[in-house]
Amino acid sequence: MKRELKNDNAGMTLAELIVTFALMGIFLAAVATVISSSVVVQSELTGTMYAESVGETLLDKITGEIAAAKVSEGKAIVVGKVLKGENDLGEGVSFYDRNGQKSCFLVEDGLLVMKADSDWKMDAGAYMGYRITDFRVNRLNDKNVFEVIIKIKNLKTGFEYTASRAVQSYNFRTQQDYDKIVEEDIVIASE
Repeated sequence: MKRELKNDNAGMTLAELIVTFALMGIFLAAVATVISSSVVVQSELTGTMYAESVGETLLDKITGEIAAAKVSEGKAIVVGKVLKGENDLGEGVSFYDRNGQKSCFLVEDGLLVMKADSDWKMDAGAYMGYRITDFRVNRLNDKNVFEVIIKIKNLKTGFEYTASRAVQSYNFRTQQDYDKIVEEDIVIASE
């Protein structure tokens, strides 16, 4: 018995190749979209995580110091604009720290500074590419409760984050103590 061979082993047609490449293109475009979306989400989550870390670290320092502020003669806690000579340095808070030393929180060059006999400043690297764009301390009631608000911005990506926390100064207990908390300009000495 003789078999006849069919002569249709000519390969793929041009139409089949075009359809194959078109399908591959569609699948690759879908994969690229999923991957790029994943990268964007991962970048946003990382930025948020870094911002939260920086914001919480700054809030911990500020609220810890305000909570432990001492009652003193005259104005014990002052909330308002910080003035150095004729320069307006933005918002800040002045108080007597747990050692009874006059201290003041303010922002210089996007970094939080605590002015005292020995100034405190967190290393710029600890800000992970963020800088403070707004810092405010608001008195929430006529007693000893404050709200601290910090707004930070990433210098490279432009991502902004706002963190806030309420704090109570536990050494202020009487109406006489509360009267020593004022809202006015804070004048610090020029160096």
